[in-house]
Amino acid sequence: MKKCCFLLAAALLAGAFLAVPASATVITINGIDFPNGLNNQTIGGLSWTSSPGNFQQKTVAGYTGVGITGGRTGDEIDIEEFLTATSASFPFWVPSFTLGVLFDGPEFDDVQEVAQVTIVSLSQGTKVFKLTNTYDAIIPPDTASWTGFGTVTNLSPSTGAGGAVWKITNPFGSINDITSIEFTALTGVSADICGNGSQACTNQSDFTLVQLQYEPVPEPGTYAMLGAGLIALGLLARRRKA
Repeated sequence: MKKCCFLLAAALLAGAFLAVPASATVITINGIDFPNGLNNQTIGGLSWTSSPGNFQQKTVAGYTGVGITGGRTGDEIDIEEFLTATSASFPFWVPSFTLGVLFDGPEFDDVQEVAQVTIVSLSQGTKVFKLTNTYDAIIPPDTASWTGFGTVTNLSPSTGAGGAVWKITNPFGSINDITSIEFTALTGVSADICGNGSQACTNQSDFTLVQLQYEPVPEPGTYAMLGAGLIALGLLARRRKA
């Protein structure tokens, strides 16, 4: 009987420890971690895919991010392009992410660009958020608004040809059971008159993912399993003393 209880407790504890991610600390994934030319890779413990093109690093304002080949503007995440990270083994919380928003410069003269971020949560389903960056060279400063939680911090100011870098801290608030996160671009706003007069304004939005920070979160069932194992060991120890 004692041997049976011991084996049961050991099995519960082993299952709990295997279910807990190896690291309970914040994991940082940078744009430079993505291998150019691939479209499916496990990076930092998450499964990343790009569609329809491949991963491609690009540096803006001194910050290297990852974009996607092809599309309207190569090496950036454009409209109808998707960069997605998923986790099949554990949910996670996102402390922050950083985007390099790319204004197309005088040839397109975009004044507003929009990045869409979609998460899937075990408790809240699919949630969609937007980062909107508005730039006006005549009436500074540029601004950025985020439809989620947390704060938006500018790491590099916007320029017509160089873009801007924005960090969103605690973007999804207390949602800590995320299983996937997806980045894509939406239609922005272009100036009334394009810079060189010969190129049609495209209302194009494009950006790169400079950094994503996430923290694995054990599911509630894992804690229940761990607790059951500890209780079983405690009862076994008590019987031995008796």
